[in-house]
Amino acid sequence: MNKTALLLVYLFIAATSAMIFASCKKDSNSSHTPSASIKDTSQTVNEAVGTVNVIVNLDQAASQALKLNFALTGTAVLNGDYEVDSASSISIPSGGTTATLKFTIFDDAIVETDKTIHVKFSSTGGVNLSKTDATITIHDNDVSQAAIGLQTDLSWDAGTLVDLDLFVANNVVIDTVAHTVTSFNLVDSSEHDKGFESVLIKNTKPDGDYYLIAYYRSGTRNVNFTLNSNGPGISNATTDDSFPVSDVGAAYFYGPIHKLGSTYTKLSGSSFNMGTLKRYVYQGKIKR
Repeated sequence: MNKTALLLVYLFIAATSAMIFASCKKDSNSSHTPSASIKDTSQTVNEAVGTVNVIVNLDQAASQALKLNFALTGTAVLNGDYEVDSASSISIPSGGTTATLKFTIFDDAIVETDKTIHVKFSSTGGVNLSKTDATITIHDNDVSQAAIGLQTDLSWDAGTLVDLDLFVANNVVIDTVAHTVTSFNLVDSSEHDKGFESVLIKNTKPDGDYYLIAYYRSGTRNVNFTLNSNGPGISNATTDDSFPVSDVGAAYFYGPIHKLGSTYTKLSGSSFNMGTLKRYVYQGKIKR
């Protein structure tokens, strides 16, 4: 074989080797599993923030659509303290590098300790998770009004979205045989469509007997709820109760609470105890 032919053979072998190397390198890159991480693993926000996001980033563009499941825990109540824009998962489209889970924080009026939302992600395949957990701490921004009256807060358990309202009434007329309310006069109301409720019987209101009203405006489940009262000489007086789903559109009246100046008692001559207030049922809309 002459020198020219030998040189051509060498050039052909070199070109073929380069092509094989490039192909192997391309295959190696395309088979790399992307890694996902959370941008902010810990955030503290004010209750009035509106929305807060948990962002997941990939270290390279996804070659196919990816799904990340998540579970929510923490002391904050879903659909009470906040709502989230997805039930259980977020997706990153093919060619994408990021996904966002958005939380809407409810700015209610009840006085609470700081609460947390804990998010834990898990992969359904096609992605490695280098960070799986994120925590949002919600800082309460409310001030107790217990110095100027009897403040009562209404909160409830986690579950699908429900709408409970809270009212104060006087001039309440009760059918003692049927144990139901027949008429009343509303004094204060808290009617947010999302988030917990709070009402106040001011010390400057006329003396007499008052009732607290928990109203199940809408929902599709049984609801366990708590009434918590604070006022002059009264600290965290609570009672727990529940609405069956059959009581959607009904209200529970708790009382009577006897007011004399800045003193609140269950009845005249008795101490204030939420657990000893009598409950009466009202079948009908409560509207301010």
